[in-house]
Order: sequence, then structure tokens, then C-alpha cells
Amino acid sequence: MSTCLFEFFPVELLHGIFHYLSAHEIFYAFTQISTYVDNVLVSYDRYSISLSSMLKHQFDLMCRLIRPEQVISITIVDNDDTPDQSKLFFSKFDIRQFINLRSYAIISSDQSIFLQLDLLCQFNHFQALTLPNISQTYWCLFGSHVETIIPRLRKLITNQHPITKPLNNLRYLTITHCYCHNLEYLFRQMMMLRSLNITVSLDMFTDWSKKIPVMNHLRRLTLGIQYGRLTMSRMNQFLSKMPRLLHFELRIDDPMDVIGDEQWTRWSRHSNADIEDANDIISGHQWKYLVPHLQTFDFRFCLLNRSDEKILDSFRSPFWLEQKQWFVAYDDYQSSPCLFTVPRFAPKNIIYSSDYNTPWCTSSNLGLDQFVDVLTLPKFRPSRFNLE
Repeated sequence: MSTCLFEFFPVELLHGIFHYLSAHEIFYAFTQISTYVDNVLVSYDRYSISLSSMLKHQFDLMCRLIRPEQVISITIVDNDDTPDQSKLFFSKFDIRQFINLRSYAIISSDQSIFLQLDLLCQFNHFQALTLPNISQTYWCLFGSHVETIIPRLRKLITNQHPITKPLNNLRYLTITHCYCHNLEYLFRQMMMLRSLNITVSLDMFTDWSKKIPVMNHLRRLTLGIQYGRLTMSRMNQFLSKMPRLLHFELRIDDPMDVIGDEQWTRWSRHSNADIEDANDIISGHQWKYLVPHLQTFDFRFCLLNRSDEKILDSFRSPFWLEQKQWFVAYDDYQSSPCLFTVPRFAPKNIIYSSDYNTPWCTSSNLGLDQFVDVLTLPKFRPSRFNLE
């Protein structure tokens, strides 16, 4: 009789594997392998349920084997492949049975799901909530349920949520869209934040970077610029309010015009907008004075105009290549040319053609091809031969 290899794995190693899998994947892959593994499944108490795409027999197996007290995370997802799966799940289980629940994610517009939020306050360990894009109509209906639970959270992921009360317990926040004039109010409501992931639309006439309070506890910042012009002076002022920041990621998705900046300067002289060379924001010489204290710094800048390899010259100094070992690449093959750090923003999906060139990089030893996950090749059209 063959011996199951997993029987030689310590329980801690199996638990480490389970950490990366959803509950239905764990039960489907590991059930009835051996008595030893079955006992590990029974004793495991950190299951995460994701009610997205799963086959019916996987869903039925999970519901048959799992005990609610073993679950620490539930994700509710609207999916055309598995309609009403969340309703079916909660017809089998009462949300109040999940007494050890820590995280609840709603990626659904099902009204009954929002009504359950009040019940989550009963759980001693509950601390993380993910909300979908809530319309004004939905907020009028369910806003009170959300506001009931938010003050106790340590982690919140939301869209344009109108936070109305100080959130002193909140440590990790993700907001998928925010206007810059709301930043001051938002920051003052959560002064104890350690990690912030936020996407912002900027207004060049708003002194947004000056008004925000000092965030002494913030260690990690992911900042996305969805719309608007970001200047180096604003960036300097913004980062000065975060004296203990260690990890910074910046994405500018609105393509920047760094060539036609002369026209911008002439126009801005007749306004109150920032007058600044647009090239500063893509200059390694400028950035090295802002980020020397950081442990990690990654960025991705979308550009309006195409350039050449010289755009990387300012990132070839000893500060970038030797002291920090932060490497930068430039890719003009995409529809919008990009300047980015690697490996963080190295292209993962490549559509290959005869004119494709690997992006230029400040490190000749760092082959970007090694980071490609998906390579799409053109259709092969063999030549036609006349056979006689």
C-alpha cells in the first residue's frame, strides 16, 4: 500500500499551504488523501471562504465539511457563472454562527448582504471590511448599517465612502477613489493609520498638500493619481507630512506631457496654478532628495509622449544603482509609454510582434523577460506550397 507524501509534512507546513488557498480549494484538493491529512483539515481554524466561481460539487463539499467556527474570512461576490451562490450559502448557514470571523468582503449589490453588517458587531475578533462601490441610493438605505461597524475596524477597503466619525482603531485603509480636497478631512479622521492605499483625482488650484495634517504613524503609502497634474513641489510637501514613512508606491495613470510643458508654463503665469518644469517629476536627480530615508520606493508614470533611452540617465547615479539598488525601466511599446521601477511594475503580459523590443532598463543584469507570466504570439500563417 502506497504511503501519502503529505503524511510526512508537519502540521505547520500544511497550515502554511492552506493559507494561500480558499476553503473549497483546500477541501477539494486534500480531502480523503489520508487519515492524517483529514485530521489536519478538521483541526484547521483559519479557513477563508470565497463565494465566487466554484463548481457545484466543490461548493457542496465545502458546505458539508466546514464548521462555521473554523472560518475567519468570507468574501461575497456577484458572479454570472454562479448566480445566487451567496443566497444558497446563507440558507445553509446563519451569519451568527461564524463566531471567529475576522474579515468580511462584499463585492455584491445584494441588499440582504448589507443587512447582515449589524450582526458582525457581535464577533469579538472582527476587524476587516471590504465594501463595494456604494451609490447614494444604497447609502441612504444601508449607510447606518455600515456606520455601526466601522469604528471598531482595523482594516477598511472602500470606494467613495463618506467617513463621518473619527476612526481611532483603523490601521489599514484602501480607498479606490478620492478627490484631493477631501484629503485633509479624511486624514484627520484617522490619525493612527499605518498603511494607506488611495487613488486621487487632483485639482491644480487646490492647495491640498499643504492642508493635510502630519501622519506620524504612517509607514506604508500607495498613491495613485487617476487624474490631474502632480508637481514635485506638491509631492515634497505631501511626503513631508509623513516623517516615518518607509514604503512608498506612486502610480500616475493620467499620461503626463513632459515635452509640451512650455505651453503649460505660459498659461499658468496667468493663473494661480503651480509653475514647475514637468520633467522634474520624472527626474531621478529630483527624487533622490525626497526618498533617501525610504526602504522601498516604486513608481509607474504614464507619459503622453514617446522618448528614448536617455530618459533613464537620471536614474543611473550611484544613489539609484548602488546605494538603493532601485532599478528603473522605460517601455515605449505600449499605447501609453511608461517609466517604471522593476521588478514591481515589470510587464507581466506581453503581446509579441515583429517590432517588439524589451524595455530599456538601468540594470543590464536584470533581464525583464524573466518577469513575464503571459506571452501572446501572433497567428502563424504558413506559406502555401503548390504540390505537383
